[in-house]
Amino acid sequence: MTMKRSVSVLLSLAVAGSMTACSGGANSGAADAGKGSADAKNKKITITWFSGTWENPVPGPDSEAVKVINEKFNVDFKPQYVPWDTYDEKLSVTMASGDIPDVIGMELVDANYMKWAKQGAFLPLNDYLDKYNSFKPVPSNVWDMLKVNGKVYAVPYFFNAKGGKKPVIRKDWLDKLGLPMPTNYEELKKVAIAFAKQDPDGNGKDDTIGLGLAKNIYYSPTFSPYYGAWYEKDKNGQYIPDIGEGSKEVVKFLTDLYKEGAIKKDWAVTNYIDVFKAFNAGKVGIWYEEPGGNLINYKTLAENAPNAVLAPLPAFKAPDGTQGIRSLAGYYKMYLLSAKLKNDPEKVQRILEIMDYFREFTPADQRNSKNEKYDWLNGKEGKGYKMEDGVPIPIKENRSNVAPSAYINTEGWAPNDQDLEVFIKGSKSPLERQFNESVVAYLKTSKIYLSPVMAVQSPLYNTKWTELSQFLNDEKTKMIVGQRPFSDWDKMVDEFMSKGGKEVVDEVNKLIKDNNAKVGWQ
Repeated sequence: MTMKRSVSVLLSLAVAGSMTACSGGANSGAADAGKGSADAKNKKITITWFSGTWENPVPGPDSEAVKVINEKFNVDFKPQYVPWDTYDEKLSVTMASGDIPDVIGMELVDANYMKWAKQGAFLPLNDYLDKYNSFKPVPSNVWDMLKVNGKVYAVPYFFNAKGGKKPVIRKDWLDKLGLPMPTNYEELKKVAIAFAKQDPDGNGKDDTIGLGLAKNIYYSPTFSPYYGAWYEKDKNGQYIPDIGEGSKEVVKFLTDLYKEGAIKKDWAVTNYIDVFKAFNAGKVGIWYEEPGGNLINYKTLAENAPNAVLAPLPAFKAPDGTQGIRSLAGYYKMYLLSAKLKNDPEKVQRILEIMDYFREFTPADQRNSKNEKYDWLNGKEGKGYKMEDGVPIPIKENRSNVAPSAYINTEGWAPNDQDLEVFIKGSKSPLERQFNESVVAYLKTSKIYLSPVMAVQSPLYNTKWTELSQFLNDEKTKMIVGQRPFSDWDKMVDEFMSKGGKEVVDEVNKLIKDNNAKVGWQ
């Protein structure tokens, strides 16, 4: 599963399950934006809007939400939404037709984004970035990710750079076996083997798994950026992907665990969802989850393991002394404006004012009907959402019809990791709250590392990386299960470079230098 896909799926599940990713502040919007003439404000403007959605049912063009959007902003809002699972194909057809809607949604920067921007399909937005309050908190490195030839073509929506799946360990198993929290791979190996062989659940059966792992080495236990991709440098001083000494240590660690029976023998053909099922059954000692995520079913786990205690497994200190987590892009989903709007500044301003209104962050304790803006964005309490134990829960069958935020994303930039508090407040059980509190406390104090491939847009990386990454996963899998000798590591690296890896490495590093990209620890 690609990073793009994994992030989008996990965020969508979090949004659908708890509304924790929905936001919208109490302010009025573009306080610093150009006001325009009274005539311009009174003019009704038609806006066509084409994007993907995770909402189910899919938001339609004639709903109550569309009517209230029209009334509030004096527009004729014409949305067309397609499930994200099939959206890329529909978007390609739309772009090829030449009849480009006023607003186009995309998940992340990819090869199509780069191609269409270079072809002049989108409107450059550089001149607008300092005119809207909700644009100002966006970090410069995020704007840099969206640039093509120095021009910004997209308005990004917030996704915490510290987010995404993090390693989780059964702390109660550690305590029962008298083991300390592991701080390196040698210690982790001892823990994983003990989890598999010393009956940590106390049922007298040989039925526990030390470390969860699924096909394509998913999730790879890279417990620090050094042990993952694009951290180490080669002899020429160039950043390299997961072919360095750190990645080699991870594969050796997994090879040893496989021999010891601490990971499932059939992991290489196991779907990652099945590992979640085993974790929920109380049979896996080390796996992954994110704050606010719901692939760990806390209710089921608590029923199967009443004494379960979950803890984040802290990042390992690298040989160079660094310690922290790998940064995500810092955004998920974005909107682009059609280049045909170049000569229609009134429509551009109206569109950006609408986006600005939807993009402000709402703290956790204000997500209720007392906050008129939040209530409006989410379709009104009792219609678009309901409150349970002080937490807003979407009414799924109604939300797509009544909630403006089902149409226009509301992930506002959260100051000082305040969005993480939303996940604690949204906890639905004692075990979920215990985990969310522990992982949020950990993330708030964690340093983050911005990977080179997050900081620059490499056409070669965007077009070749899926194939190259699959090659590495396939060959590493063979090593782990004993189908290829681990001593072949250097030979595998040479094969990777000859298949196009060298060209990708060279281009990524050249782009870093040419753009003076701020990669590394943030």
